[in-house]
Amino acid sequence: MSQAGCPDAIRAECAEFRKDTERSVPTLIFAALDEQGGDLIQVRVSSGDQLLAESLDGRPIALDPGQHHFKFELSSGQVLESDVLVREGEKNRIVSVRAKSEAKSANSAPGLETSDAPRKLPASFWIASGVGAAALASWGVFAVLGHGKQSTLAECSPSCPGSSGADYDAMQRDYVIADISLGIAVASAGVATWLFLSSDRSSTASEPAAKSPTSRWSVVPLVSTRGASLVLNASAF
Repeated sequence: MSQAGCPDAIRAECAEFRKDTERSVPTLIFAALDEQGGDLIQVRVSSGDQLLAESLDGRPIALDPGQHHFKFELSSGQVLESDVLVREGEKNRIVSVRAKSEAKSANSAPGLETSDAPRKLPASFWIASGVGAAALASWGVFAVLGHGKQSTLAECSPSCPGSSGADYDAMQRDYVIADISLGIAVASAGVATWLFLSSDRSSTASEPAAKSPTSRWSVVPLVSTRGASLVLNASAF
């Protein structure tokens, strides 16, 4: 049947149906931006096996409602993807993607870590710290023991019994051990601090650095009738 022979009521109904269909069909406007936010034109847009645009011109494109997986192929060869739920009746919705930066930092190189890494402490740091903690605890124990014996001798002075000589010797021994322990604690703390400050935060060379000499520290206590002392030895190997 030709349009001329179509009744006016039917033609009006068809025209209204066409308008309703056009109103319900969603349209999208595709956009792609470079790293600086500028518009990209030479971009192919496809959804599945369907090519939607050879390039971007800012015009709306009609699509069926539903979920779509869009692929943007940039002239640089970079491919960007976007999943969009297209709603019925949606008009001129802008679907935009932005190019990702592929340039590497000038000071970066394969195998070279540029991010901040936690400080790596050598095993000698933990050994020195442990020795220092143990020596500090020993100083506290023997200082308390020596002070206790000193208080006992002070209570009976000057008429202490003859057996108090053993307590006096024990007091001196406790104080000597306490002094030695304190010296070891101080020396260990100094060594641990030096190791902490000299440790590297991260490796900054791609090739192994030349092996540097390692220092070995030792604390030698010396006890004599005149008192006690410490000797701190350092040797490289």
